[in-house]
Amino acid sequence: MPDRSLSLWLTILGALLLILYAAIAWLSQSFSYGHGYQDRPILSFVGVYGVAFIVYVVAVWRVKRQATEPAPLTLVLVFAALFRLVLLFSEPIQEDDFYRYLWDGKVVASGLNPYRFTPREAQTDNGKEGPLQPYRDLTETDARFALLLARINHPDVPTLYPPVAQAVFGLAALIAPGSLLALRLVFFCFDLAVCGIIVRLLCHLGRSPLWVLIYAWSPLVIKETINSAHYDVVPTFLLTLALLAFVTGRLPVGFLSLGGAILGKVFPVVLLPPFAYHAWRRHGLGKACGGLALSGLVIACGYAPFAAAGSGLWQGFVTFAEHWQTNSLVFPLVQQMVADRWLANGIVAGCLAGAVWVALGWNSAGNDDRFLRGCFFVMGAMLLLSPVGNPWYFLWALPFVCLFPRASWLLLSGLLGLYYTAFYFLYRGEPETFRWVVWLEYLPFYAVLAWEAWRMRMGRPVLV
Repeated sequence: MPDRSLSLWLTILGALLLILYAAIAWLSQSFSYGHGYQDRPILSFVGVYGVAFIVYVVAVWRVKRQATEPAPLTLVLVFAALFRLVLLFSEPIQEDDFYRYLWDGKVVASGLNPYRFTPREAQTDNGKEGPLQPYRDLTETDARFALLLARINHPDVPTLYPPVAQAVFGLAALIAPGSLLALRLVFFCFDLAVCGIIVRLLCHLGRSPLWVLIYAWSPLVIKETINSAHYDVVPTFLLTLALLAFVTGRLPVGFLSLGGAILGKVFPVVLLPPFAYHAWRRHGLGKACGGLALSGLVIACGYAPFAAAGSGLWQGFVTFAEHWQTNSLVFPLVQQMVADRWLANGIVAGCLAGAVWVALGWNSAGNDDRFLRGCFFVMGAMLLLSPVGNPWYFLWALPFVCLFPRASWLLLSGLLGLYYTAFYFLYRGEPETFRWVVWLEYLPFYAVLAWEAWRMRMGRPVLV
């Protein structure tokens, strides 16, 4: 039977991926914090990641060939869980953002304000009692937090993670303070929940639920969410929930979830216009305005408990906007042309506003499919125009790729593994070499994207 053939293929490919993720877990033991930077097997990891990506693409191709047949969905989801379990106890490979997560979580779980003081200030001991003392007490009562505090990157910058992030970090701290495993388990649950919502979206749109494999088996998702313990899966969950609520007619839940996603990370704010416009076209101006007010209320309520921090609420984000730049292709070119960071920010913001306008124009009839495509277009534009192109940011795009499979975005999810070669060159005193790697990441993607645009213009299919 054809479905048995597909099940056999997915079993073989899933078993191969399990072996490759086990190899990544084994390689990760050489990435202990502070040890042997030049001896780290960075290129070996990138090679294994590349092989895993090829196997993953073969699995996507098999699904494409047989997506209309009875789907072994349980098999896909079981393997998705197994891939993540294999990496639960691995050492984070070249990532240390989780130290800030663990510290913020402990601060929030202790009833303190994470926006009020920087980690550097919490480390300073002036011998006097004062508002900093409760933060210092956290390190004095548990030596693990003194170590965590010492390993936080950019310790002079206040936390830039919004309130939903702080709530999740605090939850992990209540489960097991200072535990990377607890943090990973929380992210693991959100990750599987994203898979479930994508399946619901696919079924609602009349498409094969097997396309969830694009997200569920993605090496990018698995590496960045479980091994690196990046938090982006949480607001991604809230965004996909908002999309599902919207296309199923539950506008209040959709706007609440979108507000929560913005409270999780600022990125989804660019989707407020498409959401409001779709609500207006389908349900009237009153519900659209009410929905925007609901999202605004969620955001205001989220920040209210931390208001005592004053400008500290925004200082981390402003510093990010002023200085951060990594693994981006478009933004550095724009900045080089105008020679001013804030002018470059303004040009990029203008381009993003244009992308929003285009997306609104696509959906003049309030069609669900065009609404989702427009959201994908806007989110994709934001990721590509951003001054920071960290691989884990692109997790936001993959739920959309499940709904609208594109070879370009699949290719990019694999090429982003080259980001880690930056550390290889950095440890050897050759950081400038990485500029060429960024071109290797993005140029093939843009080439395939242009090819897809041409095929769409010619009225030809562009599915994987």
